[in-house]
Amino acid sequence: MKRLYSILAFCFIAGSFVHAQQEERKCGTYEALKKTFEMYPELEAGYYANRLLQDSLNANPENLQKSQVTYTIPVVFHILHDYGVENITDAQVYDAMEVINREFNAADPDSVDIHPDFDTLIGNAHIEFKLAAIDPLGNCTNGIEHIYSHETFNGDAFAKIHQWNRAHYLNIWVVDVVGTPGAAAYAMFPAATDGAGYWLDGIVSNHTYVGSIGTSSTFRESTLTHELGHWLGLQHTFGDSDLINNGPTICNDDGILDTPPTKGHQSCPTFIPPYSWADCNDTINEDLQNYMDYSYCDRHFSPGQAASMNNTLEGIAGQRNILWQDTTLIETGTMDQTLPQTPLTVPLCTPVADFITETTEVCIGGMVSFRDASWNAVIDSYAWEFEDGSPATSTSANPTVSFTSAGYKTVTLRVTNAAGTGTETRTGYIYVSQDHATFDGPTSIDLEGPSANWFVVNNYENNYGEFALSNGNGYDNSRAYKLTNFKDVTGADLFNDDFFYNDRLGGSVDELITPSFDLRYTSGVTMSFKYSYATNATQESQITEFVKVYASTDCGASWQARSIAVNGTSIGGSVANGISGGDLVTGGFAGFTDYAPTSNNDWKTATVAINTSAASDKVMFKIEFNASDLASNFYVDNINVDGTLGLISDELSALNINVFPNPSNGEAININYTAQNEAVTFTLRDTQGKVISSETINETNTIVNHSLANTANLNAACYFLEITSGEHTTTKKVVVL
Repeated sequence: MKRLYSILAFCFIAGSFVHAQQEERKCGTYEALKKTFEMYPELEAGYYANRLLQDSLNANPENLQKSQVTYTIPVVFHILHDYGVENITDAQVYDAMEVINREFNAADPDSVDIHPDFDTLIGNAHIEFKLAAIDPLGNCTNGIEHIYSHETFNGDAFAKIHQWNRAHYLNIWVVDVVGTPGAAAYAMFPAATDGAGYWLDGIVSNHTYVGSIGTSSTFRESTLTHELGHWLGLQHTFGDSDLINNGPTICNDDGILDTPPTKGHQSCPTFIPPYSWADCNDTINEDLQNYMDYSYCDRHFSPGQAASMNNTLEGIAGQRNILWQDTTLIETGTMDQTLPQTPLTVPLCTPVADFITETTEVCIGGMVSFRDASWNAVIDSYAWEFEDGSPATSTSANPTVSFTSAGYKTVTLRVTNAAGTGTETRTGYIYVSQDHATFDGPTSIDLEGPSANWFVVNNYENNYGEFALSNGNGYDNSRAYKLTNFKDVTGADLFNDDFFYNDRLGGSVDELITPSFDLRYTSGVTMSFKYSYATNATQESQITEFVKVYASTDCGASWQARSIAVNGTSIGGSVANGISGGDLVTGGFAGFTDYAPTSNNDWKTATVAINTSAASDKVMFKIEFNASDLASNFYVDNINVDGTLGLISDELSALNINVFPNPSNGEAININYTAQNEAVTFTLRDTQGKVISSETINETNTIVNHSLANTANLNAACYFLEITSGEHTTTKKVVVL
């Protein structure tokens, strides 16, 4: 559920294009308008008043011919992405700009294909679109920003993040999914964005409908032109028949003199001119080649449509009359820009450094591939720095690196061109697991001791909500991990993206990863944890947030989803291997507040079964929360790994090893064991994997008493004693108080 369903010119596309079977378009413009006016009734009167004004202007033949002034519109593209194919290249954006500039200025080569009934009705709008060269803060820009955000998979009104002043810039958002699956693009009518609706202004488009290259195609290249027509006040050629009949299936008119009434068509006729398509009037062909029709035959605007768009740019609705003023063009750096714009003609700006990896967890010595995702400029050189990396530095755009020690590792990328250097430093970005398990199984972690700090927290978007320890909110009023999904935005205004924080939760993912467990000698293993959660949904069908649990045996390089039981009962639910719906809720309705459990009755227990093997020497578990817009705070406590501990191995069991004192008060660590036929190596490490002491004792077939060197007066902490005899290894935990 959204607090607001945006005012949209919203075009849904179904099916996939092949030349033999064309895509089908369906537009929900007026249905969306109706829903919006129900929520913001004060916008409706202004919208329809402007509509009447536009209709009266369009009905006057004198207004068909406008002066030959050229209107220049500054443009910014916001590419919302998850580092996938939706993160389209700047070249694709430059191509899209060329397409819309051709089509708005009657310069597209395909105009030769226009039907004879309309080949004298080719409208030149005299509108130029130029990528901004200066951003709202006065910084150099190429007019394209690449933003990592899960909102790329939502594509609704709340995906319009980082909006630049709509009075100075046309904002276009490029996403992976528009509104609902199958959507292509939508735009905002000017008068529908006045007053409280200003933040809705702009266009949202699926990346496969931007330009004619890259992820798009020449077949779809006019989609932005169609949406720009809406943004400049044009209706469909079939008018508001969507509102009347929930689809363009009846004859209607757009109020413009030189576009004939049309029923609206979702496919082209056999394209051998002259075609005949006269559903509304036997003697008048419908203009299927108009950019504002649904068919993919689009070739032109009419002179009346061009004049109507010019009238819109002269009017106050949506502040369109400010966009093309000289003061605006100077402020946005578009006054002296030439067309077409390419990397060679836009200003050379300092690049913005950005990068991505397939994983942020790895074993010591494991390989991590880094991929450059920098933007805002052409880049001449790269300089990477990797803490404890091998190599420690690189000048490659996409290096592959291993890490030589355990712990959190910082990565820095510097990208440089003649304009300057952009730097991105991510502290603790890579977590490198030690080469032995943190715990032997079975083990219980109640989050009260120092081990509570050994969990890895992943908040990939670096937003307000992430897992963090919370005192007094756990089971038995103890300490727990809290994922803060609720944010109090009281007092925030629409100019602050955080105002919509709670509306943009849907699709965000947060992770809590446990330390590693050696489960080789534990049978019947289960991992369980207690959780508490309340939802803001009022019906179970609205609870679309869910929790999944994964296990990894390779330090987090790969994960396998595990089936979950809740309170001892296997669950199904709408999410495979996930806790969803009523199974997720323990505390009822959150009421859009900062939910916290108040009693043990607000908790449930989730349990997963684990198959152990010889490869289970470092098993990690990941608890993943996938939010919806109605998500609230989520709590985790009492992580238990249960099972039956068997012999660690016959060889190691025969050693009968004792480690004492444990815990100690700073005394040296002593070893007592019965030596067999093999030497025994004892290696003491701290929690980061650093070696404190390492000794090999070669005595055989005797009782050994030994004090490990360098182990007296250790700092209070938890340490791990790795014991190796021949091919067999085990680890014991040592605590210094």
